[in-house]
Amino acid sequence: MSSNFSPLKGFTNIGSATVNNVVQDNLIEYFDYALLDKGNYFNVTKGEQTYGGEDYSRLRPSANENYPSGQVWEGFRSNWVWQSGLAPSGYDPPIVGTNADYPGISGVYIDDVFEPTSGVGPYSHYVDYFNGRVIFDSPIPTGSVVQAEFSHKYINVVYANNVPWLREIQTRTLYPTSDFLDVNKGKWNLPPEARLQLPAIAIEVVPQRRQQGYQLGGGQWIYLDVLFHCIAEDEYTRNQLVDIVSLQNDKNINAFDLNDISKNGDFPLDYRGMPVPSAMPYPELLDQYATNGGRFRLTKMVVQDMQMIDSDVFGGVIRSTVELIKANI
Repeated sequence: MSSNFSPLKGFTNIGSATVNNVVQDNLIEYFDYALLDKGNYFNVTKGEQTYGGEDYSRLRPSANENYPSGQVWEGFRSNWVWQSGLAPSGYDPPIVGTNADYPGISGVYIDDVFEPTSGVGPYSHYVDYFNGRVIFDSPIPTGSVVQAEFSHKYINVVYANNVPWLREIQTRTLYPTSDFLDVNKGKWNLPPEARLQLPAIAIEVVPQRRQQGYQLGGGQWIYLDVLFHCIAEDEYTRNQLVDIVSLQNDKNINAFDLNDISKNGDFPLDYRGMPVPSAMPYPELLDQYATNGGRFRLTKMVVQDMQMIDSDVFGGVIRSTVELIKANI
């Protein structure tokens, strides 16, 4: 190569994860797990009922045109917990199995008969934890009674893109209502990919960045702004979300290296939303991949907006500056 050529700096190749994506992914994974560590989940046991007599554990055939009827069955809440090892003070641990090859729930019940996730035959299936659903290899009769014991997250931490423009905000989902099992009608008649269940914190890296020299010989301080959109069904919970985020002012966060994780194929969930065998939860990813990931600091937290978007949707926005050092540029 010509000695006169000066290559682009700051990234290895065109497929590399760069600053914006590294910051956003690390913030989402950090807040998602850190909230679980504070008890951000509800356990659902088989046959557990609401005050109105509805079964929390009951799954319904999903309204999804991408699958034959009877192949996909969903719970009333999405975003199920698969991570083991959580033991928040004062809380029962999440409902997960002990088989390292199949992290997360151990199986489902079909007409009161337990069918393990690791099984084969007519009820072989996998679990999509993002969307809170069980997908069978082949459709089963839609009249089946399908139940699961699982833990679902309460506060959802999500990417701000497509929220709420390409998703429908779904309220009153903390328990199954009488129309939950009514297929083809009601608020549940959308695939989970098209719904945003509340409360939620949506994280967005905004197009504003400042840089300055780090040291003689190279490196840059990078300052970029992040918005935390806090959305809830009532003012009290919205205020809680705003406080949870803004209280992290001047918080230092260790970051994992997305490029190293990708290179080694160590993403904990596969393309289906199913944990891979011996999937590493967030703290283990940090232990293994934080060396090259560095760290960043959340600072200058400012509550920008607090409003009632609708009669049962309340929003708040926090703006924060993320400070990090890019030493190799």
